[in-house]
Amino acid sequence: MNNTLQKAYPDLAKRLGLPGLWIKHEYLNESGSHKIRLMAYLLKNHLRRNKKDFVISSSGNAAIAAAHYLNGCNRKFRLTIFVSKNISPEKWQRLKSGAEKRKNIVIKKVSRPKQQAFLSAKKNKSVLLRGSLEKKSPHAYASLAEELAKIPLLKSVFVPTSSGITALGLHQTFKKIGKKIEIHIVQTEKIHSLAQDFDHDFLPKQKSLATAIVDRTGLRKKEVQKTIKESLGSGWIISDQELRKAEKIYHQIDPHFRGYDSFLSLAGVIKAKRKNWPFTGRICCLFTGH
Repeated sequence: MNNTLQKAYPDLAKRLGLPGLWIKHEYLNESGSHKIRLMAYLLKNHLRRNKKDFVISSSGNAAIAAAHYLNGCNRKFRLTIFVSKNISPEKWQRLKSGAEKRKNIVIKKVSRPKQQAFLSAKKNKSVLLRGSLEKKSPHAYASLAEELAKIPLLKSVFVPTSSGITALGLHQTFKKIGKKIEIHIVQTEKIHSLAQDFDHDFLPKQKSLATAIVDRTGLRKKEVQKTIKESLGSGWIISDQELRKAEKIYHQIDPHFRGYDSFLSLAGVIKAKRKNWPFTGRICCLFTGH
């Protein structure tokens, strides 16, 4: 886990008219996304307190990460996973393979996974694994920030964002180690509660190609928005058309990679450039997962 590939793409930077572009390939983490950092942090702390019964709602990646981490622990546990009936087939297969033949992992497809997870946790007195509810959860991304900080002359990081925990964790650690780096959150025309005060150039939609952005509530909205302003970054809301454009551009480098949730970050950079954002240093896109 961690220390995933972060690589410069000078040709892509030149094509987009940027001072320098890097991509952090977080999907290369063992569970397939950056969510393993959060789940490892949360579960490690709960297991230390002898908690054994966990519940999670997820669009896919967080649940996959939780199952992966717990499967690697030599501890007794029970994990109940609630996912949407519309979960992507690819994530569903990855999730099933991680829970296959494990009696202590139960997966339920439901219409309202977040609500069902909350009710289940309350009824069974289980631990609800939800980063936005745990005050210290941004600490899970300290290692990610430390890795990014090794990029020379890094000035801006673009983060595909659902609850905002990753953005909070990056900014807190950058401040701690004395790095002034802009945090840019990127959301979709379907889910944009955290970014809508920064970007007004969009039309709300009922669907998005990026399916991992699911947090409509925005429990930490004020904290996230304060972080963005303090870092001198911004928020960006991306259409499916912009996602496809980012995909087309990236596929000229790697035609095999698939992942609209990751392409959100590149689409955010492209939109920021189109809106004349004053980039003054190197930019890093987080490719968070498939």
